Amino acid sequence: MWTMVKFEYRKLWSRVSLVAVIVMCIISTFHTFVYLNMNGQWRAISTEGEIVSGLSAYRVLKDASKDIEGVADDTYLQKLKKQYENSVDKQYLDEHRGFLGTGGMTKYMYPNYFINYAYYSYYMSNGNDKMGLAYDFLDSAEKFYQKYREAVKEQILYENQYAGLMKFTDSQIEALDQKITEMDTPVNIAYCQGISNFMNWYDIEYPLFFVVYVFALSCVYAKDSPSGINELTLSSAKGRKKDFRARWTAGNLFAASTYLLFVSVLLIEHGAVGTFGGFGASAQTYWFNCIFHISIGVGMIFKIVGGLFGILVFANFTMLLSCLFRNSKIAAVFSIVMAGTLVKLSDTYCQIKLLYPNQFSSDAAVHSFFFLGRIIVPYMIVVLLLAVAYIGIFAYLLGRKDKKYFIN
Repeated sequence: MWTMVKFEYRKLWSRVSLVAVIVMCIISTFHTFVYLNMNGQWRAISTEGEIVSGLSAYRVLKDASKDIEGVADDTYLQKLKKQYENSVDKQYLDEHRGFLGTGGMTKYMYPNYFINYAYYSYYMSNGNDKMGLAYDFLDSAEKFYQKYREAVKEQILYENQYAGLMKFTDSQIEALDQKITEMDTPVNIAYCQGISNFMNWYDIEYPLFFVVYVFALSCVYAKDSPSGINELTLSSAKGRKKDFRARWTAGNLFAASTYLLFVSVLLIEHGAVGTFGGFGASAQTYWFNCIFHISIGVGMIFKIVGGLFGILVFANFTMLLSCLFRNSKIAAVFSIVMAGTLVKLSDTYCQIKLLYPNQFSSDAAVHSFFFLGRIIVPYMIVVLLLAVAYIGIFAYLLGRKDKKYFIN
């Protein structure tokens, strides 16, 4: 059986699929190194107050951020207020109001945005106007984290009211209160721009990578492809069943291996530019409304794992279309249309989009959740269950087609 799987796997690396993978890797590399270095768009304020542009800005920002890294307790908050008030960063931001909105970066982004979220809640955005620290609740860490927890609850209830699949009951709100109260504080703050860049570029390029699977997997069971189904494949009942299973296994292995290649390329690129410092920083300093006790690095891993599940679902869907239509071109067109439709349908605030496989890799994998009675179920667990269900359904339908598959 595994000999057949290896054979089918090698067949999937056709000239078309190989070119598609190489082109995606080249596009990803150019997107990273050219855009991040384009016309000094990305700039950082150094420890000396100088503006450094281009790729070197990230290393400068990482070095400058050593001053603000630490546990945000009473001592940290009081020190931060004084330090920011007398900093060259604040002076520059006061004089250049659009700096943070045009690719500008300062070490104070990490703690100051987190603190401002406690005041703005779901109205929070980036920019110079969300950097100030003139808040009474900063007199003590206890007051600050009380205010922060209120902001988290306010955002979650707001989103549930206008975008939730089901409105929270009173008992569920009580369970949510308890969960928010138990959030681990004080948080750990650190430079995490390299991780942030990786996740931003990953979100942009992830849907485009679906095209690779369209080219590679739409021909798996098609009869109009040299690597597809022919008379020899269907020559015996046992051989037919084994071959269909081998193709399905090879298709999933191809999807997983090319996805890991895609992720590895992004990790190398953004690790080289911005490093992955801040892996252990609290997730709340990046996803402000996250109620789970995880780090930013673990959140990044959640997105990667969720993305793998989404890729496998789409790969199985494409293979099913290949078997249903028996034509690679028609299967490819339908797969691309479906991918585009999912992206279009995801452009909504309604939580129904979390059921779509292309959303398995979104930030929702880190901070979203569903209620099962009074039990809070992280979205990552829902992703796993949905992926198993989708793949199981597609595999079942595919398995029923092997006996009914005829060339003519």
